Amino acid sequence: MTPTEHSCRDENSPDMGFSVGELLTQITEFSQPIVCCETCRDPTQKDIELLGVKKRVPVLCRCRTEAYAREKAEAEQRDLRRRLEKFKAYSLMDNRYEASTFKNWEHRPDNRDDYALGTKYCEMWADMYANNRGLMFHGRAGNGKTFLSFAIANAVDKQGKAVMAISISKLLAIIKDSFDKNGELGEIDVLNTVRDACLLVLDDLGVEYKTAWAYEKLYAIIDTRYRTAKPTIITTNYSLDALRENLATIDLRTRITDPSERIFSRITEMCAFHEIKGASWRISKGTRNKAAMFAELGLTQKP
Repeated sequence: MTPTEHSCRDENSPDMGFSVGELLTQITEFSQPIVCCETCRDPTQKDIELLGVKKRVPVLCRCRTEAYAREKAEAEQRDLRRRLEKFKAYSLMDNRYEASTFKNWEHRPDNRDDYALGTKYCEMWADMYANNRGLMFHGRAGNGKTFLSFAIANAVDKQGKAVMAISISKLLAIIKDSFDKNGELGEIDVLNTVRDACLLVLDDLGVEYKTAWAYEKLYAIIDTRYRTAKPTIITTNYSLDALRENLATIDLRTRITDPSERIFSRITEMCAFHEIKGASWRISKGTRNKAAMFAELGLTQKP
């Protein structure tokens, strides 16, 4: 205490915890009105009582609280996108992925409904995300399921959201073959990234080899998305009945099955099923490539 300061007690009185100068400062503070934010007009100060002593403390107004929440969310997204970069080498997010956009969509009579579903889903992404609206695209091989799922992923990615697109078999291989001790992605890191991605695209469900280990890891992947209630888009070449049977199989060698259908039941709750019925793009592209080759060679193509 300085020579000019005096306590508000004598030597035999109990310690009140503040000096005369502090008391006068507090009296001055409480004589002034609470300061409000110039933008939202919410108070930026609050009077509280702590251990019998009144204090005027700063508080966040509505607009500053909202700004802080936005800044925190943006920082989390930046961190997540940095983590997702580690998956680029393992995922399907390559040149083919980048070219799969609605801008590059080849419109045909048999894919109008697919285009409408995909574009509308992206337009209403905020609602789809908030309500955990996933999609399951099923149909025969080569008819555009992967292109549609990638086009959605690209559109969501352009909205600044963290997206991960990968095949089931590749994801299982990463979990199996990567170890933290080698500086690679460990299982926990993989599952945490799967959990945190705003949108997860899982391509080719059902082609992974069935072992008890693979079944449990597949369940962990699906359950992670199920519990965090974040949208997942899945593609499969199987019919729904065949997929149901496939996902119930735990081990191909023993033919042990899961009667609870815990994987299929979760997907059913998470995803709206949509059948892609269009003709095979691969066959169509192969036909065009063959015609182009014969034209370049100056030969007549036989029927």
